[in-house]
Amino acid sequence: MDLAKRSIRTLAWLGDAHFELDVRLRLCARGDYPADRLDAMKASIVCARQQAEFLEAIVPLLDDKEASIVQRGRNSDIGSKSRGRTDVRTHRSATGLEALIAYWLSDETREPRYAALLGPLVATAIDEAVVRLKNKPRRG
Repeated sequence: MDLAKRSIRTLAWLGDAHFELDVRLRLCARGDYPADRLDAMKASIVCARQQAEFLEAIVPLLDDKEASIVQRGRNSDIGSKSRGRTDVRTHRSATGLEALIAYWLSDETREPRYAALLGPLVATAIDEAVVRLKNKPRRG
């Protein structure tokens, strides 16, 4: 099934799930942490602000098809309000990245693009999140 022909909202929804799962798996590979810390680490990476920064870093490396998908995501009517304090532009950029992730991961021939372009950025963000939140005192 060619998911690239699905609506941009569907691609973004699927890309969001793929991305969050990848981040969770990478965090689990780093070690055992209390669930609240794992959630905090994950949330610092799987958020619109961070996703927009990832997109900004890889845009110059995208081919025409990838750039088209990102543009469709940025131009889409996102239909829901952002949960955080994220402005519309940031949220739309994150939607573009999520759609691109779904495009990459929906075909095994495109998966290496995800690993090559986004993988190192995610690894660095995880390193930073682990250092920042590793010894965070428990609440309560």
